[in-house]
Amino acid sequence: MISLIFHDWGDEDCVKILKKCKEAIPRFPPRDAGGKVIIVDMVVGSGPNEIVTRETQVFFDLFIMYLEGIEREEFEWKKIFMESGFSEYKIISVLGVRSVIELYP
Repeated sequence: MISLIFHDWGDEDCVKILKKCKEAIPRFPPRDAGGKVIIVDMVVGSGPNEIVTRETQVFFDLFIMYLEGIEREEFEWKKIFMESGFSEYKIISVLGVRSVIELYP
């Protein structure tokens, strides 16, 4: 599980990290018998559509920009996942502005 790490890295570094994670996943069919990568991070625009949630996302965006990081929307995550060689992903909105992302080879 990788939690709140990728917003510190650019797309190229995220792809490198995820490629290494994918290499470590056992290759057992079916998918349920194999492995997956679990990411806990923010997916901009997902989660409850409440003013408090949106305000929190804006706060995180400003804070992360100060640190030269990035918060990503789903299409930006998808691009990274596909470039890393993952064929499927699932985003589950939980924990306020955070989401659980499951990646499957």
